[in-house]
Amino acid sequence: MIDVWHDCDPGHDDAIALMYCLSEPKINLVGISTVHGNQESYKTFKNALRVLYITGNISKLEKIKVISGANKPLKRKSQICEEIHGDSGLGGVDWSDVDKKISSLGINLDEGKQQNIENVVEGIHNAYKNSKNGKLTILVTGCHTNIAAYAQKYPEDIKSGNINIVAMGGSIDTFGNTGPWAEFNIQIDPEAFNIVLNAFQTEDKRSLVTLIPVDVTHTVLSTPEVIQKLDTNNKFENLIIKLLYFFKETYQNVFNFSSPPVHDPVAAYYIVHPEDFEVKHEQAVVETEGKYTSGTICINRYPKVGNWCNKNEFKEVDICRKVNVNKFWDDVIEHLHILAKQSPL
Repeated sequence: MIDVWHDCDPGHDDAIALMYCLSEPKINLVGISTVHGNQESYKTFKNALRVLYITGNISKLEKIKVISGANKPLKRKSQICEEIHGDSGLGGVDWSDVDKKISSLGINLDEGKQQNIENVVEGIHNAYKNSKNGKLTILVTGCHTNIAAYAQKYPEDIKSGNINIVAMGGSIDTFGNTGPWAEFNIQIDPEAFNIVLNAFQTEDKRSLVTLIPVDVTHTVLSTPEVIQKLDTNNKFENLIIKLLYFFKETYQNVFNFSSPPVHDPVAAYYIVHPEDFEVKHEQAVVETEGKYTSGTICINRYPKVGNWCNKNEFKEVDICRKVNVNKFWDDVIEHLHILAKQSPL
């Protein structure tokens, strides 16, 4: 099994990525941390607990710690994505009944208001130290504020070469989805991603970071044909349909997408099915100073041409370029069917 720590900002697509991790036999989910992004961190914390409840996994809280992390970027003003994800971060569903049931179990949904990035840092460190096979994959489906703090405090963990990052983020050969060239997860805290990109390198300059950019995730759309594979008569699957229809409407209003891309589950899928991806080894740097380009990931496309840049600033990174979309959806839908059978809804 693969030990995975999921750092996320649920978010509709984060929620499905988390569901995938919870139902994938090859993944041992050892921790969940939430971060600012799609909504404020205390709301994304609530949403992580909601996902655990509706998937029948709330009893695993003793094993799978859920920790509320950073609620603002390292240096910048905080941004949220309410226009896409709604006020709760998981718009399209009335969560009041679910929240009552969670509270009746003695779980404090408002605990996330006490953000403590240090708890996230220690949680990841302990997860690595306690890993049965001495390895840990950090799945990042939000910005990198929490992970940057971990990298700065425990560089010796990373030097082992046994911790790798799989992250949804960036735009490489296409337009951004918030800035002209930048993707949201990178754009809202590019300084944090810069720390992570620089830290997660082995001594022999091997990359420990794999990025799944919007170039790939924009090909993975929740089309009507996909949604029709879910059962409207099953309460759990009907809830997923409601989430996807809300996501569809906001994506259409904001980005003019006829069907919304589900970015984050693609990164979760990569962890267990890397063979279904085309991956290129690249040299990259993240722009942190541009007025309109901050958060852009710049590739050293012509390493043999001139002295146009300081090549030492570019770091090794593996970037996904293509995914088998049909196999992805077949697998994700099957995972949702499995969860539907154990859901308490």
